[in-house]
Amino acid sequence: MHFLLVYTSPGILGGIETLIARMSQWLVANGHKVTLLIESPGSWTSLLPKEAQCIALEDRFGELYYYYHTRRLWKTLNISKPDVIKSFDMGSSWIACQLAALMGDNCKVVAGIYNPLLFKWYYSSKTLPWWDANRLYLRNYLNHIPVSARLFCGFDQVEELEETHREKGILWPIPIDTTQFVPASRRPQWGKIVSIGRLAPMKEYNLYMIDVVKLLRDKGYDVTWSVYGVGDYEAVMRDKIRGGGLEQCIFMRGVVPYAQFRKVLEDGYIFVGMGTSILEAALFRVPNVNAIAYDREGLTDGPVYNFPPGSIGPGNAPPQLKVSDEIERILNLSPEGYRAEEERVGESVKVHEMDDSMKYFLGLVREAKPVKSHKLFYLINYPLWAVRRLLKKLLGARDIGHPPALFAGPVKAQIS
Repeated sequence: MHFLLVYTSPGILGGIETLIARMSQWLVANGHKVTLLIESPGSWTSLLPKEAQCIALEDRFGELYYYYHTRRLWKTLNISKPDVIKSFDMGSSWIACQLAALMGDNCKVVAGIYNPLLFKWYYSSKTLPWWDANRLYLRNYLNHIPVSARLFCGFDQVEELEETHREKGILWPIPIDTTQFVPASRRPQWGKIVSIGRLAPMKEYNLYMIDVVKLLRDKGYDVTWSVYGVGDYEAVMRDKIRGGGLEQCIFMRGVVPYAQFRKVLEDGYIFVGMGTSILEAALFRVPNVNAIAYDREGLTDGPVYNFPPGSIGPGNAPPQLKVSDEIERILNLSPEGYRAEEERVGESVKVHEMDDSMKYFLGLVREAKPVKSHKLFYLINYPLWAVRRLLKKLLGARDIGHPPALFAGPVKAQIS
């Protein structure tokens, strides 16, 4: 089969980029053809197999949101007709549906959502004005993409869709490919906490972990925290570390090459994080504490073995534990208890191993029903563009907030 993968990648390596690279490698290795349409190029594309065709449209990517522009652009790309179009967020699901309409009835769309709070926050039908493109993309997702073609990586996302819109989706245990990592051997150093991920909104644990480290050290635990990643929160974190006099126990390590993931975890005693990185750490048998997206209070559901099977995170029930308490619990385990914790986290995520996950994915593709294409519906985005352009001149940029912490108020970000 020919898979066309569509995503508005910002050009940096994140969880979705990692997922795209893994899927591409497995699909190519198993005889399928892969083409990518992305917005921004970046160093992460070096993870793609050489057989995959990757087209970074940059400024022209925006044309894909408009039906006639999409048709004109597609004719210039010299891409053979795909059998399956796979999207990775709400906006790219709109693009995928338009492309499928151009391809004909035999082209399937499989729409993936891989971030939390999409339906309650960013794509809330209660708060989005009628002219907002995101409201249009949401309507398309709910009305035109069948249940069998809606994939989620977390059980919380499935629950959120059902609670918000009384609609269903399918949980897919996303693949983890451990063969990409430089070989490493576990030799945990007591007290060493490690985190790997973007220092950016959604990952507010990078802010409260500074307080957690101070609290634990004040209690007499000789802990350190090594943080790998870059992002918007970096300057704030450095100021907070200096202000707390924690420079000798909190270390900001910057970017780590993806292949070195296990090497930097060799001596890690505890991993704190979320998303694919915590699954990868668990497969390496590093005891862990899951961080809740957007939370700034330090709440948690504990380790990955508390997740529903195959889910990248917990369900929507309020977390009952504190990150500091869970770290302290692991620090106080006996040697036998620590080894049991290592085994338990590793066993709980085996469902995400590459072959099993991707074979399940192909089964879902075969079962997916076609989308309901409506050309006239896609054309609505043209008059809405004119309305948005006028309102932008009248109102200027608008502020939106990232979802509030659980829930201490929204983190503001200005967009234009």
